[in-house]
Amino acid sequence: MPTIVAPDQLIHAVVQGKSIAHLTPEQAYAIHILGMPAGAITNPLPKHLVVLLANIDRMARKGFKQACSNPEGLIEAAYDERHPYYLRRPVQAELARGMRECFPELRPTGVDSNGQCVYRASDVATALDTSEVELKALGERHGMQNATADSDVTPIH
Repeated sequence: MPTIVAPDQLIHAVVQGKSIAHLTPEQAYAIHILGMPAGAITNPLPKHLVVLLANIDRMARKGFKQACSNPEGLIEAAYDERHPYYLRRPVQAELARGMRECFPELRPTGVDSNGQCVYRASDVATALDTSEVELKALGERHGMQNATADSDVTPIH
């Protein structure tokens, strides 16, 4: 029996890294990648489809693992939208926990258009005991030239 999952609901689940209807986050991602029509999503899923979706998940996990070959790669992969959010979310949560533990005085000043916390460069420089100039140079070396230019920041305080 088909379970109707609206395309916009499927996309929302994939973006949030969450399950939808009878689909796990991994299955929702794979179905989205395949561009499957809603009428093909049955409950239960046929065995051949479960295997296909599991293989797509396996490929995504392999790509994510390869990107995480070192600490810098792990941090970059956690925010790289080429990887599924259900793989990135736990790493992002752990990085946020580490920030709160290691820099308890550092508080976000806003939220960007993607819902990520935004900090003042001066606050980050102070927490790291460095200058804003050095911080900006480090960011540019790591491809973060536009990180300070997001005009869609919603202030928290």
